[in-house]
Amino acid sequence: MTVFLLDSVRFAVEHRSAGRATGPTLQVYAEAPENRELLRFDCFDRGAHWHLDPDGRDLVTPLRDGVDSIEWVISALRADLNGYLVRAGFTPKPPLAADRVVAVLDRVEQAMRNPPLDLDAIRPEMRRPSLGEKWMTYPEDALPAWVADMDFPIAEPIRRVLRTAVERSDLGYPIHPAPTDVPELSVARMEQRFDWRPDPACVEILTDVVQGIVVALHQFSKPGDGVVIQTPIYPPFLGSVRSTKRRLLENPLALEPTGYGIDVDGLRAAAAQGARMLLLCNPHNPSGRVFRREELDTIAEVVLAHELVVVSDEIHGDLVYSGHRHIPFASLSREVEARTITLTSASKAFNIAGLRCAVAIFGSEPLKRRFCELPRHLRGGIGVLGIEALRAAWRHGQPWLDQVLAYLEANRDYLEGFVLESLPGVRFHPPQATYLGWLDCRELSLDCDPHRFFLERARVVLSNGAGFGSPGRGFARINFATSRAILSEVLERMRKALQDRV
Repeated sequence: MTVFLLDSVRFAVEHRSAGRATGPTLQVYAEAPENRELLRFDCFDRGAHWHLDPDGRDLVTPLRDGVDSIEWVISALRADLNGYLVRAGFTPKPPLAADRVVAVLDRVEQAMRNPPLDLDAIRPEMRRPSLGEKWMTYPEDALPAWVADMDFPIAEPIRRVLRTAVERSDLGYPIHPAPTDVPELSVARMEQRFDWRPDPACVEILTDVVQGIVVALHQFSKPGDGVVIQTPIYPPFLGSVRSTKRRLLENPLALEPTGYGIDVDGLRAAAAQGARMLLLCNPHNPSGRVFRREELDTIAEVVLAHELVVVSDEIHGDLVYSGHRHIPFASLSREVEARTITLTSASKAFNIAGLRCAVAIFGSEPLKRRFCELPRHLRGGIGVLGIEALRAAWRHGQPWLDQVLAYLEANRDYLEGFVLESLPGVRFHPPQATYLGWLDCRELSLDCDPHRFFLERARVVLSNGAGFGSPGRGFARINFATSRAILSEVLERMRKALQDRV
């Protein structure tokens, strides 16, 4: 139970079940000396209702089906908490101040929407059977640590909107994306998280980030044009360049003793080879680097000098660890912004990639106009569940993400310690963001690639580093977004496989 105090009133939030119904309950008490319940709001997923208790009577009022009961309760109390208390037989003296009521109810709403998580409880049998490729591609004796899905339960605000839509059979055609509040919500998210306020008129809803990359390549370059990519890189970057018949201009990141950095001279040389575009990944996948301001400024100098269009994949921007800060590339300057298409989504941080909804944020109206010259229906539509899940994540899911991010950071630190102590010959620079570890296995001198070795010898599935470009050969990517129990088993299997090969 979570308790909040406001002068003579106490709010208590508890997540509970009542028969087949589950959800949060908000109880409002008069503080000492009375210490009695005045109001109770049972915001269950079935049969939501509220109680008014003046002078010992229990007056129950049902809430209409299909209404977000939490939103109804919080809105009603924000508008007239003092009035509700008087109706319940309690008159606060002096009346509760409106600004303090709003502040406390903001915290109450977060607690109601986001129950505590037990991330340690996840076990393989809870993940199978699955609709996703992570757990179903390989046999059951292999532990998957490859595809960038988290094994954690999705945030309750997202689960709630999906459940409501399904139970009401509310799966018809969605409202056309243009009238939704997704553009304004995207801008608010960027401002709140990254101190960047783009123009909501320059936001476009997409199916996913990779679609944004492919469409941008199609619209801002032609076959044979050069596209700069900093490898090792998320494989769809490379696949998109190949499938659109553009020319790959590879600018490998420089692997130094302290981790990966920008090869500035290499970037300039690549851009000078007839480059039209730069595909940027920040935070970077698979290295986990969060590029510093001075690094981004260096990239920006090259972009402006060669008049490149930048497509910046910033989907991991919400997954940054303590001591680091994500800086949107478009926020560097007006000149840089005008040349940048920023791609992001709630899908990675909130583990809803299967719902297919992302946004493109254009730094200028001409960029958006040219991008959207490709007919919308050629890109495909966006489902109502994807739109509603994104809205729920960005409006109400941050407390969930805060809990998950703290757990991921602890897993990252555990992984770092295990590699250092128990996987001799493996080098690892702990990521500053993402939930992906990039393991340098070259010193192991394996007789095959690390992916195959650990699959065959340890029954552990990692991502093959070779798929991230030529600098990834001899590497493997591990996904540590799982329970500590599963992560420990994955690492122990890897340790034993290396030990047994000697």
